[in-house]
Amino acid sequence: QPRAHNPTGTSMTRLRSSQLAEVLAGSRAWVIEDDHCGEISLAEDVSIGQFLPDRCVHIRSYSKSHGPDLRIAAVGGAAEVIDPMVARRMLGPGWTSRLLQAVLLDLLTHADPQESVRQARIAYTRRGTLLRERLKDRGVAASPGDGINVWIPVEDERSALITLAAAGIRVAPGSPFIVTADSTTRDAIRVTTG
Repeated sequence: QPRAHNPTGTSMTRLRSSQLAEVLAGSRAWVIEDDHCGEISLAEDVSIGQFLPDRCVHIRSYSKSHGPDLRIAAVGGAAEVIDPMVARRMLGPGWTSRLLQAVLLDLLTHADPQESVRQARIAYTRRGTLLRERLKDRGVAASPGDGINVWIPVEDERSALITLAAAGIRVAPGSPFIVTADSTTRDAIRVTTG
């Protein structure tokens, strides 16, 4: 996830993109980038594809930026990957509705929807900033980040979930996002502000 990583809100910088491309240059690995937040992210749109264009597939989702009912994404990349994928999707019920494609085109090319997305980006940023400030005032250091999620280290995930639920606050446990836990891994929760 190049921008507003779920759950931490971390975004890839140009420098990091270049470093990763350098590491991957000697391999045959494909790079799949899932830009799930798209235009609600403040971060620069950075892609490893600028360095490894023949090995990068970039997916941009529009459900976070333009509405959860718009379950549609654009996929770009090397023809070697994209052409067979398009051919398979055209064979059966996996195609993307032409009606939804037309709706998305309208949303992406007209001023009013673009302004709505801009306002959403501002609101989500304000909410995340306010939450981080309030937590800091109480001695809790949430990770800096972008997008609609705030990653908050906690002493005990289960206790935090129960305490917050009792107060009517729903958050996501951090443990499902941890691939390999070790002695340095801290419990955490993810709060969605979008």
